[in-house]
Amino acid sequence: MGHKRIDKLLEPAARALSARLLPFYRRYPYRGRCSLFKVDPRGAYSPADGFFYSRVPKAANTTVTSALAERSTYRRRFAKAGDVKDAYLRPSYLSARSVRALEAGVKFTFVRDPYTRTLSAFSDKILGRRPQARPFTEWFGDWPDDAPPGFADFCRFLDAGGLTLDPHWAPQTDILLLPVAAFDFIGRTERLEEDLAEVLTRIFGPTDARAIESRGRRTGASDRVAQAYTPEALDIVNRLYARDFRELDYPVRQTLPATAT
Repeated sequence: MGHKRIDKLLEPAARALSARLLPFYRRYPYRGRCSLFKVDPRGAYSPADGFFYSRVPKAANTTVTSALAERSTYRRRFAKAGDVKDAYLRPSYLSARSVRALEAGVKFTFVRDPYTRTLSAFSDKILGRRPQARPFTEWFGDWPDDAPPGFADFCRFLDAGGLTLDPHWAPQTDILLLPVAAFDFIGRTERLEEDLAEVLTRIFGPTDARAIESRGRRTGASDRVAQAYTPEALDIVNRLYARDFRELDYPVRQTLPATAT
């Protein structure tokens, strides 16, 4: 039996038990539509530094995590060597005392315009034939290098049930481990340098003047929005990501400019 099938069978029990037995999820039950098994590793708590970062993939996640790791000396026991995304405590690891300490610290996340984030996920994970592309390939079929799927094909896959199969393209409000109102700071990738500097100052103080280095794969999605989005794709994204637009305060558009802001 495949891992996806096992996860699907275990998901209801995992949610019920976590809300009953795990202090973090007793306080903040997970109500998103993604698998709890995929979302829990995206919480990063440092008891030494007093921050909790709800990591959203395709929203400067690698850059933010690397900036934290460069300034923090904390590494959890049994963390994977050299993996900065595994350095901190997941919500499921936290005691009741840790949850109380977390609430007194800096709770933050970074989000991204759903238009560019969805296109970036397609460009990186699907066209890049990354492991995350498997559910799309099972739905669409394989393709020759000279005839790749279009972004509209990916949007149809999302609309056909693929939306929450992977956190790299699932709505951000389905990934966040705290209610939007519970965060002390919600940064935006559109103003990454300014917002990340603000977060680092809140956590580590104003004395650290190291430059913030952009990390992760760059897909150039912001410069290709108008070319990639057909009217059908725009309609699907507007509909499927409606909660992201509303709760994260991004404008819904009927047409898209050549360069997203």
